Amino acid sequence: MASITEEFGYILVAIKRKILLILAVIFAGFIGSFQFLDPVLRKITQDLLPEGATLIYISPVEVIMLKLKMAFFIGIILASPLVCYYVYKTLKVRFGIQNPMKKSRLIILLTSAITLFILGISYAYFLMLPLVLNYLHYLSASVGVVATYSIYEFISFVIILTLILGIAFEVPIFIVFAVQSGLVQIATLKEYRRYVIVAMFVLAALVTPPDVVSQLVVAFPLVIFYEIGITVASMVTRKRSVPIQAS
Repeated sequence: MASITEEFGYILVAIKRKILLILAVIFAGFIGSFQFLDPVLRKITQDLLPEGATLIYISPVEVIMLKLKMAFFIGIILASPLVCYYVYKTLKVRFGIQNPMKKSRLIILLTSAITLFILGISYAYFLMLPLVLNYLHYLSASVGVVATYSIYEFISFVIILTLILGIAFEVPIFIVFAVQSGLVQIATLKEYRRYVIVAMFVLAALVTPPDVVSQLVVAFPLVIFYEIGITVASMVTRKRSVPIQAS
């Protein structure tokens, strides 16, 4: 059996053949979004900056670099469905998957993915981030420290956590898609459950401030949606096996 490194290299080679199209989508998203980022920055600041805190810039190019980073992220997000499609197509050929998902089921899956991503970023923006940012501001203010944030660091923190929570809500979709496509077995997901959960808590610790509240707010949705993904994939698999056994 080929190693994970060999499989990853095979996927990279396949994606390189489509790199121009992927780069074109990223570039289009970058150019199209860049000119609309000023009101977005103002909105984020108004909604999430704790009362009493102030934003500053510490470099002449800090704001422009922040906007470039945001536009680049938007381009990547827009190109990610295309990348996922090419990865799936490559793995289907690589592993000889004979029963791809029906188009109707795939449409339902894509609709669910978009809905869950929106729910994830809404959870992050309207619930998790206000809680975490105000809590951290309270800790600083309680010892007499004035909160003065770099706009680059503040907005980057908001973007990273928002994207991570958006992706966290996508975990059930990834699991159902992988199981339905034959890329992974439910038994394997259950067998490695404890390692996946540990990895999720490690990821939460890496992307959040060094406090338990922030880490739990990020880690719990990851764990919960991993379990939901396994449950839904099991239910769908059982429904598919019933007609086969009946026939």
